[in-house]
Amino acid sequence: MMSVFFNLKPKLPSLMPDLKDFMTTDEAADVLGFHIVTIRQMVQRGKLQSIKAGTALLISRRSLEQYKRDTAGMSKNDPRRGKKKEARVAS
Repeated sequence: MMSVFFNLKPKLPSLMPDLKDFMTTDEAADVLGFHIVTIRQMVQRGKLQSIKAGTALLISRRSLEQYKRDTAGMSKNDPRRGKKKEARVAS
């Protein structure tokens, strides 16, 4: 008699994020034209959002696109890149 085995364990939700929403630091460096170390510094300073997946640091594509929009038209070495936008108070 042939026995058939069924997987009766319920499928658990994955704890792994959807990786299409993230890129490696190397890919982010290529997109922005910066060095990988600069990308890591930008994450530490809060300019880019990231997650850790094991030993890899993955950069949010959404935060990278937002940074590109915020710095559009500025040169790579423009000092305004390091400054946060200040909220203007209406008087």
